[in-house]
Amino acid sequence: MALKARVVLACLALGAVATGCTNAKVHTSSGGTTDPGVTSSSITVGSLANITGILSSDFAPITAGVKAYFSVVNAQGGVNGRKLDLAYQKDDQGNPTTDVSVAQQLVEQDHVFAVVGVGTPFFGSAKYLAQQGVPTFGYQVSADWEDGPSLFGTYGSFLDYSKGVMSDAYVAEQLHAASVGFVAYGVPQSAAACQAAIQGFASFGIPVSFQDLSFGYGADPTGDVLQMKSHHVDALFTCLDISGNIAFTRALSQNGLSLHQVWLNGYDRSTLQTYGSLMDGVILEVQHVPFEAADAFPSAYPGMLTYIQEMQKYQPKDTYQEVALEGWIDAATFVAGLRAVGRNLTQAKLVAAVNQMTDFTGGGLMPPLDWTTSHGDTGKGPWCNAYVQVQNGKFVPEFVQNGDSVFVCFTTGSFSPVPSLPGTPGG
Repeated sequence: MALKARVVLACLALGAVATGCTNAKVHTSSGGTTDPGVTSSSITVGSLANITGILSSDFAPITAGVKAYFSVVNAQGGVNGRKLDLAYQKDDQGNPTTDVSVAQQLVEQDHVFAVVGVGTPFFGSAKYLAQQGVPTFGYQVSADWEDGPSLFGTYGSFLDYSKGVMSDAYVAEQLHAASVGFVAYGVPQSAAACQAAIQGFASFGIPVSFQDLSFGYGADPTGDVLQMKSHHVDALFTCLDISGNIAFTRALSQNGLSLHQVWLNGYDRSTLQTYGSLMDGVILEVQHVPFEAADAFPSAYPGMLTYIQEMQKYQPKDTYQEVALEGWIDAATFVAGLRAVGRNLTQAKLVAAVNQMTDFTGGGLMPPLDWTTSHGDTGKGPWCNAYVQVQNGKFVPEFVQNGDSVFVCFTTGSFSPVPSLPGTPGG
C-alpha cells in the first residue's frame, strides 16, 4: 500500500487543467496467443510521463529507471528468451486529456504489451488502461491507481494517508514537539495528507496549535509564519511541493523562527545542492531504502548498491532521482511477473502473476509488498518508512534502528515501533 504520494501540485493549485475522459471502445485482453507487443524474441512496451509539462522534473526521470533496468535484463539475455523494448515513450505534458489520448495511441496504434513507467500528476487514462486490461506500472500520486487489478503503483495501488499518521506522530515524538503546525495547499491532493495527520495527532494527544490547509500556491508565507511564532510552534509538517517548502524555510529564517521541519517532498540532491543551507536540519520521510544507506551500511543494502552501480552505468544523470528509482522498481515488478508466467505470455497471465506476489521488495529496495492485498485496504500493518535529515549539506539516514535498519515500522493506532516484516531490507 502506498502510504503517501509526493506532493506535486503546482498546476492543481492553479486549477489550470480539467479532468480528462474517454468513450473509447473497450478491448479487454482475452488471454489468447494474439496479445499485442509479443514476438518470439521481444516484448514491446511503452511509457507515459510528464516529460515537458509543468512539474516535468518531478516525473520525467521515471523512464530513466525503466531503461536502466531493461538494459540490465537485456544484457543478461532478456526474460525467457525475449528482449525488452521500451519502444514508445509518450509525453502527456502534465495534462489529463493528453494523457488519455497518448495512452490510446500506445494501445490502439503502437500495440504495446504493457505500459511500464507512468509518471504524471494527472493519470487521466487510468480507467481506460484498466478497461483494456493493459498491465500498467508506475508512480502513484492519486487514487486513480485503484481503478483495476491491472494497475500497479510502485508501493501499492491503494492510497491511504491514514496509514502514514503513525510515522508522522513518531517523528513529532522523537523531536519532543510541544506545539505542532501543519501547512498544505487548498486542494485535496495536498491537504488530505496533512488533514489525516492532524486528526491522528488529536487521537494521540499530540498538540496541533496551528494549521493552514488552504495555503495558496505561490503565496507569501509570512502571515502563517508570524502566526506560528505567536503560537510557539516548534515543529512544522508541510504537505507542499519543493517551491512551497523553500518559501516557508526562507520566511522562517527572515522572521527569526527556529523550529523543526518535516517535509513530504524534497528528497532531491539537486534541490539540496541549491538550497543546502536553507534545508539544514529538515527531515524527510521516504518509502524506500535511502540512497545514502548504500554508503552508510553497504553490507545491509546490496539492492541499493546494485541500483546505484547499474544506474551509473546506463543512466548516470538520473541515478539519485527518486522518481528514477520508482521507475526501476516498476520495471522490476514487470519483469518479476514475466518470469513467473514463462514463455506462454499474455497480458491476463502477467496481471494474474503479479497479483499473486506476496513479498516483492524490488530487489531489496523497499519493505515487502503483498500484491494479493495491495489494490485495497491492507489492514493493520505494519507500515514502514525510512527517514533522512539534512546535515551539513548532505542527506543522512535518521532514526536508524538496531544499528543499520533504516525502516521504522508501525501498526494502526500506535506510533511505537514494531518489528518489520520478514524480508524487509536491512531487517
